[in-house]
Amino acid sequence: MLDYWILKRPDGRPAGLVRVENDRVRLTVTAPVEGRFTLFSETAAVPIRPEMETRLSNAAAVLGTDGDRVTCFAANKDAAPMQRYHARLSQNRTISTAQAVDTSVSDDLPQIRTIAAKEDAEQTVIAEGLPQNNPIEDPAEPQSISDAAQEAADFSLLLRRADAFYAAYEGTPPTESVDNLVHKEDNRSDFGDSGLDLFLQEFPGARWRYIEGTDVLPHYEGTWRRPNGQTVHILAVRGRAAPRPPRALLGFTRYLRDRDGTGYWLRLTPLPEEI
Repeated sequence: MLDYWILKRPDGRPAGLVRVENDRVRLTVTAPVEGRFTLFSETAAVPIRPEMETRLSNAAAVLGTDGDRVTCFAANKDAAPMQRYHARLSQNRTISTAQAVDTSVSDDLPQIRTIAAKEDAEQTVIAEGLPQNNPIEDPAEPQSISDAAQEAADFSLLLRRADAFYAAYEGTPPTESVDNLVHKEDNRSDFGDSGLDLFLQEFPGARWRYIEGTDVLPHYEGTWRRPNGQTVHILAVRGRAAPRPPRALLGFTRYLRDRDGTGYWLRLTPLPEEI
């Protein structure tokens, strides 16, 4: 499943984008942000660096910090409030510091760890008991129309940059042109009644055939007559939904799901009128 989170500063300004696909997470920073970043799930926390893919199952949020100061935050729609992740990060740092105490005072380590864990637990309870006034998600001041428009424009720009950046990692390598997707031998045969009934709502009355073979991407080929009488040639290649089709599928501009839920990328080409 593909998801995008907006990375925001405490004042609400966009600072980057987080792309999540299954358990693979990539952080893209578009504005200067100090400190380091931590990727959280409900049970784990790992460091994450910009432009380097990090794997974490059920990733929920990314928190940027500079010491004890929060510099930015991004999360999915089901994530906990930002304060919860900040408290978890502070607790982890306290435990790590306690574990790094010199062995010369090893006899006091159990007491140090117990006191640190108790203090952090009390701070977490206090933080979770207070109203969650998250400046990133709930700004104290209502946005004006111009501010909302600017934020929408900034987010649109971030998506375009991310789309261009991740294009190199998506899709099938362009080892063949789209015109070679169809058997030349099959091109000489007439369409018959194959019993296929793809996209009945979108292309009623279309005739289809399935094509596969050596060096040919398996796909469906169909012809359909528009209500105005124009005949259209259709290629349908099975694939997953994405912001853009795989690079090999030049000219495929539409994505549809059939009745069984299977998704396809489509290319529609009007055929010349017969004389």
